[in-house]
Amino acid sequence: MRVGVLDGRVSNSLVAKAWSRQAAWSGLARGLQLQGHEIDEVDVFSWGSGVPLPGRGMRATMDDPFGAFPKWWQALHAEGHHWHEQLPFSPTLGEGHAEAPIIIRMLEIVRQFAKAERSAVPWLWLPVLLHRAGLTSTPLPCLTAGDKAFRLGTRDASAVLARLLRTIDTAAAHGLKLLDRIEEDRTRAIVAASTLRRPSPILRLSAYLLHTPVVSPERLAKDLSLTLSGAGKLLDRAAQLGLVREVSGRRSWRIYASPAVAIALGLIAAPRGRPSHPGKPKGSPRAVDDIVATFDQEMAAFNARFPHLSVPTMEDPSGGD
Repeated sequence: MRVGVLDGRVSNSLVAKAWSRQAAWSGLARGLQLQGHEIDEVDVFSWGSGVPLPGRGMRATMDDPFGAFPKWWQALHAEGHHWHEQLPFSPTLGEGHAEAPIIIRMLEIVRQFAKAERSAVPWLWLPVLLHRAGLTSTPLPCLTAGDKAFRLGTRDASAVLARLLRTIDTAAAHGLKLLDRIEEDRTRAIVAASTLRRPSPILRLSAYLLHTPVVSPERLAKDLSLTLSGAGKLLDRAAQLGLVREVSGRRSWRIYASPAVAIALGLIAAPRGRPSHPGKPKGSPRAVDDIVATFDQEMAAFNARFPHLSVPTMEDPSGGD
């Protein structure tokens, strides 16, 4: 399975925390879909970024579909807990699971959790269990998984298990693609900044976009303490450099998204032909080093201002954890 590959890459990535946030949005979307909510990943990204997308109005529901996210996010990153702690029921593992692999045992716990609670929380809890049981060295929230047969029952448990293992492998592959596009965004920002005489504003915006890939001038002005005019001009400049794409199709009240996210969520069409290569930063090695250092300073400043959304720096790849 690709879970180990994903775990290794995320554990050593400079954009691990930015990935974790977006991966949690993907995992939440999957958990809500398993619960029967008619919601797409793009809707969760829009909610997480705090920027409503035109034409993506939320369908009426009897409860808040995102209400479970805060406690789930806290559980994902709470250290020092045994896997059975904080569960709202008393889990039991029979003799048949004594020698089973960790992932099989944790899926059994999810099955029991789904019987005890009828919300989306049991599906979301799998990444928490896998991390606390030691299968992953870092939380991988995109590994949300489950099956309605856990609640309805089935005569062919082996088929359900095989289906779930394939689902988890597919989720890990999706997580790898997500990590690739975030790392590409970071490289693209450094390459673009190497052509500018004053790269700091673009690098500051790029650090922000790692966590908020869908953005409007109004939201950017509020979060980065800019004027509305200044935020709009900065996003227009970033669009000219290829760092964001306008996705609302409007002349006013525009909405932007990082290119990879816009394509992955179906907000814009994927380009045809051979994919472009970001190339190498221009200028002398010293100048490139200064640009990378400036970018990491912007990421550190973002950490200080938004600690719950912080990203790791070159000097502190762990993000201070």
